[in-house]
Amino acid sequence: MARELAVNPGRCTGCCTCALTCAITHQGEFKLTGAFISIARDEFEGTFTITFSSLCRGCKKCALACPSGALRVVDVEEMAEQEG
Repeated sequence: MARELAVNPGRCTGCCTCALTCAITHQGEFKLTGAFISIARDEFEGTFTITFSSLCRGCKKCALACPSGALRVVDVEEMAEQEG
């Protein structure tokens, strides 16, 4: 069964665990600048934006590390049910 990355920025707490996991996995460094994902805080709204660079490899390790559920790996069928 196909699995996809589901993104729910409303659940993001800004911990950057996803970005640090990405950086250590793909760059071998525990630095946010090495990640293919970035988390930005909108200070006025108090919300977070999650963006992926074009270099993202789609490994989904960021979702497996996310403690808040802002990033999750879901079956394609489950994702279609949530959207429909």
